[in-house]
Amino acid sequence: MHRKPRAPKGMRPFSINLVTNFTDEVLERVLGGMCLAEGIYPQITRTPYKQYALAFKNKKSEINTSKPDISYIFFDASPYAQSEFLSSGHRKEVLADIERYAKFAGTVVVGLFALPYHGPYGEHFTKEPLFVALSDFNTKLQALAKKNSSIHIFDTNKAFARVGELRARDLRGHHAFDMPFTTDFLIALASSWLTYARAILGLSRKCIVLDLDNTLWGGIVGEDGALGVLLGPEYPGLAYQNFQRALLSMWERGVILAINSKNNEADVDEVFEKNPHMILKKEHIAAMRVNWDDKSKNSKEIAQELNIGMGSMVFIDDSPLERERMREEAPEILTPEWSFEPEQYVKELFSLGVFHQMSLTSEDKKKGQMYVEESKRKKVRATSRNVKEYIKKLNIKMQVREGKAIDIARVAQLTQKTNQFNLTTKRYQEADISRMIKKGDLVITGDVGDTFGGYGVVILGIVKIEKKQATLDTFLMSCRVMGRGVEEAFFEHIIKQLHTRGVERLKASFIPTPKNKPASKFLSTFGIKSASPVALGSLQSLTCPRSASWTHSHRRTLQLGTRSMRLFYLLKLRRRLTSNSPSMKRWR
Repeated sequence: MHRKPRAPKGMRPFSINLVTNFTDEVLERVLGGMCLAEGIYPQITRTPYKQYALAFKNKKSEINTSKPDISYIFFDASPYAQSEFLSSGHRKEVLADIERYAKFAGTVVVGLFALPYHGPYGEHFTKEPLFVALSDFNTKLQALAKKNSSIHIFDTNKAFARVGELRARDLRGHHAFDMPFTTDFLIALASSWLTYARAILGLSRKCIVLDLDNTLWGGIVGEDGALGVLLGPEYPGLAYQNFQRALLSMWERGVILAINSKNNEADVDEVFEKNPHMILKKEHIAAMRVNWDDKSKNSKEIAQELNIGMGSMVFIDDSPLERERMREEAPEILTPEWSFEPEQYVKELFSLGVFHQMSLTSEDKKKGQMYVEESKRKKVRATSRNVKEYIKKLNIKMQVREGKAIDIARVAQLTQKTNQFNLTTKRYQEADISRMIKKGDLVITGDVGDTFGGYGVVILGIVKIEKKQATLDTFLMSCRVMGRGVEEAFFEHIIKQLHTRGVERLKASFIPTPKNKPASKFLSTFGIKSASPVALGSLQSLTCPRSASWTHSHRRTLQLGTRSMRLFYLLKLRRRLTSNSPSMKRWR
């Protein structure tokens, strides 16, 4: 019986299954060491040497009895030695094993074969039998991944490209000990694998905070002027332009951009408005702090403005002094070294490897635009007399969906990323969500929008149902819609749906973490006693009302605003008026 590793205080436990076809003790040590360096406490289970086929088929093997957070499957077929993967029967058997294993193992990352471009066929390498065999395996593996969302493909050529084949392969180690790779290659491989672990644990970064002078452009704008900074079609201006293009591509895939610069605001505005070589525009910047304050203070304010954790941020600045100060005063923010020529900026940005997500959803690609829309909402809030008036002006609507396949990727992503308003902080993969839906559990999402645009699918409830009793397994919401009445209306809708299913009792809990304090009082708002702050969590029973007096209709679109707030207070009043009823006592 496998148990999750008991992690030292301050470290996150993480269980890993490692399946290879070579001697992998060094790979295990490299992967384990890199996990520890990032505050991840790993428990790694390896298949016995050369026995992966037996381990896959034996139901009592360690990899089959464990419940790993992730599995890494990585096979090698070298052009310099005989390979079992030349056999079509063996390839078919391994693919079947992977498909069967992925049905219950959770997240499975499988490496594509690095194709052999050097061999007896010379420049006709595409006709060489090993090349043909491995290409066939790769094609079928990718087709398998399209059918099974648990399987994630890792292109081994990425690690080879980072190191170079001549430095990646250890031919003596291969022949003497069946250790075919150098330590350099194993570090590159484990570094790429670690991006998946970060994503599963909710440790991926989502915001780049940028300096300006000698970072986004060359020179100092206060001295060189808006049109005199180095930015344009010739070196070194071209290097800064390409860095901006790379940042724009990151913005288009959902990474938030912010500015943190010691400068005069008017000078900076002039560059954005008048310099024709600027690739980034103000509309791409979610938050700006252009002043002479301490940059760590500015970064904290940016985090508060964007409603994200500082652990989600990366700070890029060419000044060693500013970087060191940021590391000392805001250690949660990732501050990479940035002391090199501007032509290296794009390569270094792409090499960070901290922005990976297990899937890219439509919400991710719209995130940059969403933060622009959010700035418009803040202007409305500033002119509103109170929260009620603000919510009314927003005209918020929410489309509710239950058990939809189109939401599975987003649902899994929300569990991996949402930390602040999250009652239980349970992490799930797409396969887990699919199994819950098939089982009949209530997996319900809310797609929220308002006058200024759509937030996307930003709220989630997962309720596990056993006959007439249900357990609120997960209730979370993106911080982008906190404080707007969305969570109350959504929770009330869930109760209504449970009532129509014949559920009489609901169990719910709040499990405190260092980050989910904003959700700590939510259950008590509905009369459910919250867990003690020092406890791991508690479950309190809640009797669903049998009366048909719920105001929500059966429509799938809920209109928020004054009606929602009125409904909320009306419900509280009803609970008080009926507090003597046995079926309502636990609502108090």
